[in-house]
Amino acid sequence: MIIKLIYYKFNHIIDVYDMIEFVLKNRKLRIHPDGVMYIRDHWGGKETKNEKWNEIKFSKINGYDRCSITVDGISRHFLKHRLVKLAHDPTFDIFDGSPSNCIDHQNHTRDDNSNENLRVVTNQQNQFNRSNVKGYSWDKNAKKWKAHIRLDGRGKSLGYFEKEEDARNAYLEAKAKLHII
Repeated sequence: MIIKLIYYKFNHIIDVYDMIEFVLKNRKLRIHPDGVMYIRDHWGGKETKNEKWNEIKFSKINGYDRCSITVDGISRHFLKHRLVKLAHDPTFDIFDGSPSNCIDHQNHTRDDNSNENLRVVTNQQNQFNRSNVKGYSWDKNAKKWKAHIRLDGRGKSLGYFEKEEDARNAYLEAKAKLHII
């Protein structure tokens, strides 16, 4: 649900912006346009009557923003990009940790959690989008460059090459054909 927030000062409107309010089981959360998230104050498993909202504090774990939220009386860890996806797509199952329910950062930047940068993919598709993969290596025994690629959990040899540049090109061609998201 999108909510308009209007800030007044001395009966004059200072700022107006949209924020998204969404539900995580029994908890209400809000995400502001600047990416800051708030959670409704809770006590004894119920929302407090004071309508107080607390800012969610995130810490970095392997480059990802992570927080702890108590849901149904159990403290659970959540990654910010999964909360953002839930805020923008209420049908997203944040509790489904299966390989078919991953979130991919399209620009490879782990702390860019804008909805435009996030997409739901399979684990394999998420691996396709890795930017730090070379796809070739030096084979000491053959004394040549070996190009290789992974698909469906299996490695596939693309051949041996005299020049490093040829091995790299073979990998990039195979990646363009096989690693389609």
